[in-house]
Amino acid sequence: MQISVLLNSKIQGLLILMILTSFFQEVLAHTLFDVPQVTELKKSNNNIVIGHGCGGSPVIGTSIVFPDGNDSVITAGNDPHSGGISSFIQNWGNLIQLLQNRSVFSEQDEKLDANGNVIGFWSGGGRSLAANLNAHIPFTTSAVVFEPESCASSVRFAVAIVDVCKITTIANFTEDAVSLWVPAVGSKYDGVPGSHAYDSPAFFTVNRDLESSPLPESCGGNGIEVLVKPSAAQVDRDMPILYNGTQVWPQP
Repeated sequence: MQISVLLNSKIQGLLILMILTSFFQEVLAHTLFDVPQVTELKKSNNNIVIGHGCGGSPVIGTSIVFPDGNDSVITAGNDPHSGGISSFIQNWGNLIQLLQNRSVFSEQDEKLDANGNVIGFWSGGGRSLAANLNAHIPFTTSAVVFEPESCASSVRFAVAIVDVCKITTIANFTEDAVSLWVPAVGSKYDGVPGSHAYDSPAFFTVNRDLESSPLPESCGGNGIEVLVKPSAAQVDRDMPILYNGTQVWPQP
């Protein structure tokens, strides 16, 4: 009886280990942030971590778009928010800066909005990234300042990322041409429901410093989680890669 119980316990433990191993392998395979959470009022060094190629195809570039906070899709708690990101963060805009690093790709640049704020970046060219390897694309974020009168305890940004393996038109996107780590907001880069990584953006969270910036009494001691997604219009506008003013991906 004791031997049977012991064997069952070992088998259950082995099954749990196998499940967890499979889970973590799947998580690590995604393109995501090296540091997915930061604290308000602190500058951070970070990386976009490219998890794998497009099927068996190597990665030749990557394009990243952060929500601009203006026409973004914002949810506060369980409720849609009709205002902008300034309801929760005072200084969102131009807090992101790409760090020059040509160890993976030979070319890179930032993406700017109409006001000159950095809302994303791209990197590509030169040697490609083998399909079975990972790579870091480094960047920094300046200190984020929460709106003191808001009840936001955290703001979670759904960041749209496309890893490019073949240069095609959007109509010819396939799973061996691109890996779409994009929130499903109705953009041309959503991908197909049920396909690999559909509606699986990379998430970047800023947590409120509750000591330096406590919640107002009007919040009743309860903070709310805010989710910010880029609008379809922003993704369609800002996802393409421009090189010397010419769109090089996707093909027009």
